[in-house]
Amino acid sequence: MLEPENNDTLIWYRDNAAEFADRTANVDMSALYRAFLAYMPSGGRIMDLGCGAGGAALCFTQAGYPVLAVDGCRELCDYTRDRAGCPVRCLRFEKLDYEYAFDGVWACASLLHVRKKELPGVLRLVRRALKTGGVFYASFKYGETEREQNGRVFSDFTETSLRALLEEAGGFREISLWTTSDARPDRADERWLNALYRAL
Repeated sequence: MLEPENNDTLIWYRDNAAEFADRTANVDMSALYRAFLAYMPSGGRIMDLGCGAGGAALCFTQAGYPVLAVDGCRELCDYTRDRAGCPVRCLRFEKLDYEYAFDGVWACASLLHVRKKELPGVLRLVRRALKTGGVFYASFKYGETEREQNGRVFSDFTETSLRALLEEAGGFREISLWTTSDARPDRADERWLNALYRAL
C-alpha cells in the first residue's frame, strides 16, 4: 500500500479505523488460524501482514508464537499494538524489507487491496521475507475483477487466476486452495478464496 495522502484505500482505513476495528475485532477466524498453524513449527516466527484489528496477531501471540504485525494504517497499528502486545510496524506492503526472517506470513484479507499489476512484485517481497519452507496464507474475495468499492480497491481472484499469479511471482508451491463463506454473519453470502503456499 501507499501512503494515505495518495492512496484512497489507506485514507479509508485511516478515516474508519475505529469503526472497522469494532466490526472485525471479534470475528471468529479460528478455523483459518488452525489451518495455517498446522504448518508452523513450534515457536516459528510469524508476520501478520495487514494486521487490521489485530485478531490474528493476538491469537498467534497467545499460542506462543513470536509475531510481528505489519500494516500501512498507523491507526490500526496502534490498535493492534495495544490489543496483542506484540511488535508492530507501520509499513507499506511494497516496502517490505525482510530476508528469510519468518516461518510464516499471514495475509488475511489484506493483499486484496493491492492492484493486480502490483501483486507479483509484492508477492516476491513476501517470498523474500519467508525462510525456505516457510508457509504463506492469503485470502481474497472470490471473483475476477479489480474494482473500487466504497473508497477501497479490491482485487478478486478465482483458483485459476490466483494460481497464475503465484506462478508469475515464483518461489511458491501450492499446499491448498479452498473457498469459505464470510465469517461475519451479515455477510455469509460472500465467498472468499483461501490459499496456503510453501516457500521454495
